[in-house]
Amino acid sequence: MKKKALFIDRDGVINAMFMQKDGFFDSPQNKGQIRLVENIEKVIGWANSHTIPVIEISNQPGFALGKMNMETLEDIENSIHNQLAKKGATIDAAYRCFHHPKSQQPEFAIICDCRKPKPGLLLRAAREHDIDLESSVMIGDNVTDMEAAKLAGCATLLFVHDNDLPKKVEANKAYQGTHTAKNHKDTLKIIKKLL
Repeated sequence: MKKKALFIDRDGVINAMFMQKDGFFDSPQNKGQIRLVENIEKVIGWANSHTIPVIEISNQPGFALGKMNMETLEDIENSIHNQLAKKGATIDAAYRCFHHPKSQQPEFAIICDCRKPKPGLLLRAAREHDIDLESSVMIGDNVTDMEAAKLAGCATLLFVHDNDLPKKVEANKAYQGTHTAKNHKDTLKIIKKLL
């Protein structure tokens, strides 16, 4: 029997975006920049306690764009998961896209089917974990997350915050047709109803 899942974006939802030296918010580029978003462990922990798989679905083009090496990228990922584990929350699986069309590295400079807003990562996760997408929910903090989830057939929850590029913040605030939350206490209330 297929099961429902909680799909979750990483940067901006699990961990906060970080103000980089260029004056713009971006994903953490080293372990020292990791800050978990308040109460995210309660959202993930609730799903864990109800045997609902929690699956990270994340665009991670930092290596492709020359912002970090792959070792640093993996160190950041592992550190985020370890910090969650210390708070009693577990990510069951992580699916990440490392591509970006503007990469200077030809093998990463491709138009793939896994980079959100395309649904490739969600579809792959569903196949590999026997997930019923129509019974599942995606939490993201960008329109691209919502579009990928809709294409895959999931319910959507947009986590709205101001710590991102101005054009993304404006696009998110204007986006309609989804549940929204501005903090993870509200996220949890909505998730309990949807799952």
